[in-house]
Amino acid sequence: MTIQALLQVIQKARDEAKAILGALEQTGHPQTNESSGLYLALVTVQKRLAGRRPGSPLGEFATELEQLSALCTGKLEPVKPLLDEALRIARGS
Repeated sequence: MTIQALLQVIQKARDEAKAILGALEQTGHPQTNESSGLYLALVTVQKRLAGRRPGSPLGEFATELEQLSALCTGKLEPVKPLLDEALRIARGS
């Protein structure tokens, strides 16, 4: 798979995390801090990916994506399938 494919999935996960964060902030939900952390981590991953050259191995992102996926509990569960897909792409490169 390509960096572009991974970037697309990360963008979807980031968008989902941002939407969840917005909803949690409005209600003062206790998972707001976790949601914010996940969103910021996805922004960071996306920036690092965007700076890589096409064809470079993506496996170095696997551990980080696995950790982020594990954070997706409770209100953050909708992001988990996207991170699992990103993890498959990263491991397949």
